[in-house]
Amino acid sequence: MRLSPLEGRVMYDPIELGEAVVGGLPARKSLDRLILNIQPAERSDMRIAASILRSSAEWYRPFLHEKDMSQHDVDESWGDFEFNRRQFFIGCAEGKPVGVVSTQSAHDMIYIGYLYVFAHEVGKGYGQQLLNHARDQGWEQGKRGLVLIAHPQASWAIRAYQRFGFELIAKEREDVLSWRKGWMEPYYEEGFHLYQYLF
Repeated sequence: MRLSPLEGRVMYDPIELGEAVVGGLPARKSLDRLILNIQPAERSDMRIAASILRSSAEWYRPFLHEKDMSQHDVDESWGDFEFNRRQFFIGCAEGKPVGVVSTQSAHDMIYIGYLYVFAHEVGKGYGQQLLNHARDQGWEQGKRGLVLIAHPQASWAIRAYQRFGFELIAKEREDVLSWRKGWMEPYYEEGFHLYQYLF
């Protein structure tokens, strides 16, 4: 993995944690969080990406169709296949990988096929930073926005996407599969809904 000269240096960004009421007015609390160093993945980094995906695969098992678990509980062959059809980016905090996002062109949009953070790193704002990176990639390529699919029972993911600004655009299987004249067909997982975020 190629890392910038800043590797090993800790960078902080204040984020909002919540609100407390002081004197009848909301007072904002903040917490310092690490800013990810996000770099394009090399083929050798796909083992790291696979490990990140597998870390939360069991969260999906209760509601995913059995045939779709292979997209979450991935093996070595997954990396070979996916690296050739998507652009992967690895996010590192303090020089250690914590998350992965994949992007690919889908007509006038960018499709996010994978957005995962190590299970023990969830809740630290890393997913939002990876989404920002995908958005920046789309913006630089002159795209109109981002699209992704999510299972309605993956409430943790849907909350994060909606906080970012994604909106549900298709629930029914036929509607998801017909998006952009069937573009989504190779990526569809049973029961997943389609979300978009427009720039």
